[in-house]
Amino acid sequence: MEKLVEHVDHVQLPVTDINKAVSWYSEVLGLEPLTVHLHAAWLKFVSGPVLMLHYSTKNEKTLWYSEDGFPMPSFMFLTKNIKLLHSSLQNYKVLIRLYEDHGFGWVIKFVDPYGNELGAYEPKEA
Repeated sequence: MEKLVEHVDHVQLPVTDINKAVSWYSEVLGLEPLTVHLHAAWLKFVSGPVLMLHYSTKNEKTLWYSEDGFPMPSFMFLTKNIKLLHSSLQNYKVLIRLYEDHGFGWVIKFVDPYGNELGAYEPKEA
């Protein structure tokens, strides 16, 4: 059967202020702004899909809940230095929900200024 989709092109997150969100994602997470418009911005990771910040005044955010009621991110970032990421999040007083070794690697779950649940992990080397 022919493959109908190729790969993830971009991930979208709602924000209420495009310019402030671009600054936050650039300063705190080190993403590179590609294009910034009034209602949307695209930021580049080191590799993989781009992140699209989409203006929304509906106060909607991305999250879902695990069976035990823990807020979960819709996607996880990959990092090679979770200690540095943890330090950056602390320096910017970001709400960190979890930071622990999960066996396969270290995991951190945190919240952006718009209420979007985010996460990252650093896999253990084989």
